[in-house]
Amino acid sequence: MTLHARVLLHMPLVQLFFIVGVGWIVYPSVPLSTFVLWSTLALGVELLRATFAKWVLPRVDTLAPKRLHAAFMTLDGLAGASTGLSAVLFLHHLSFVSQALIEIILFSIAAAGVSVAVSSKYMTAAYSLLVLLGATIPWISLHPDKYWAVMGLTLVYWLFLIRVATESERLLHRSVLIRQERDRIIATVSHDLRQPLHALSLYGAILVSHPSEQTLRETRRNIDHVVQDLEKMLTDLLDLSKISAGNFPTQAQFFSLDTAIAHICTEFDSIASEKGLVIRRTLDPVRISGDKLAVARIARNLIDNAIKFTDQGEIHVTTTPRQDGGALLSVTDTGRGISATDQELIFREFYQATPSEGDQGVGLGLSIVHRLSKLMDAELSVKSAPGQGSCFQVWFPPNRGIVAPKIHR
Repeated sequence: MTLHARVLLHMPLVQLFFIVGVGWIVYPSVPLSTFVLWSTLALGVELLRATFAKWVLPRVDTLAPKRLHAAFMTLDGLAGASTGLSAVLFLHHLSFVSQALIEIILFSIAAAGVSVAVSSKYMTAAYSLLVLLGATIPWISLHPDKYWAVMGLTLVYWLFLIRVATESERLLHRSVLIRQERDRIIATVSHDLRQPLHALSLYGAILVSHPSEQTLRETRRNIDHVVQDLEKMLTDLLDLSKISAGNFPTQAQFFSLDTAIAHICTEFDSIASEKGLVIRRTLDPVRISGDKLAVARIARNLIDNAIKFTDQGEIHVTTTPRQDGGALLSVTDTGRGISATDQELIFREFYQATPSEGDQGVGLGLSIVHRLSKLMDAELSVKSAPGQGSCFQVWFPPNRGIVAPKIHR
């Protein structure tokens, strides 16, 4: 509605050009008094819309959206009626060629109403309907033998305009959501990067003020943790950027999923043991075709996420062959669990249902898992309940396009 109001500020000038063009077509066939009366009405309605838009713009955030939308629709209907009235008043005075020219202009103006209404299907419908009715009714009265053809084509044209406006409105809404998401991402990243940088500044001040051997050892360990968190955060952001831009490098190959997952579990054994957790493996032999680095990233993020949100118990990692030739990777934990509401949101960028204590992540791990899974045509699912742990499963598709290498005995 804000965009519509801004467009309306310029409509009196546009309407003035339209009036001049119509005057050039109808002169001298139409009585001057009739033309002046219509011109005054048409231009007055546009001035009314522009005045209302000027009043609305500084107050748009405080006005009720539904009432404001209804007011705009009413004014748009008046503008459409005043524009379409030109055909009602002038058509019977004109030659067939001039009639056709007026009709072409009116049908074009109805189409232009899609952009003037900023793709709102309701405002477009209100404006274009009255323009097209004004253009169609006098034409039918002058050429009744084409009644059904004219009515049918006009209806199809009007419905087409609404369809175009609906699709444009959807795209406009999507662009607004993308802009809001971008602003949210920038704000979140700025906040989450500031925390570790602030911690590094504090540790630097501690080293300067207390340069003892004990302080050095403790501070160095803390700095190492912060640097690792920063590295992971920046890696996640870089990967997300590559995936979003379609530039994430992938290379299909045939490899042993269970062997790859076993190595990754070993990487996390020490991290899990620091929290008193155990990573249990049930790794059935299975070979899949796909990008090994992407699969490894999926597994690392799932295991890392399970460790973060599990305070006691274990993380159970399994690989299982599927009957259709695919494979299942499952990561199950005994952690806090995820509510049904959060399960619909956890794969969004920067969303954290219950941030773990001391965690410097920005909530990108599961989002990257989700995007990489889609990139590999794998199915990602989660089963969880608060207090009952979580189970993330990735169903890798059957091997396609890659022939398993023969094993010589």
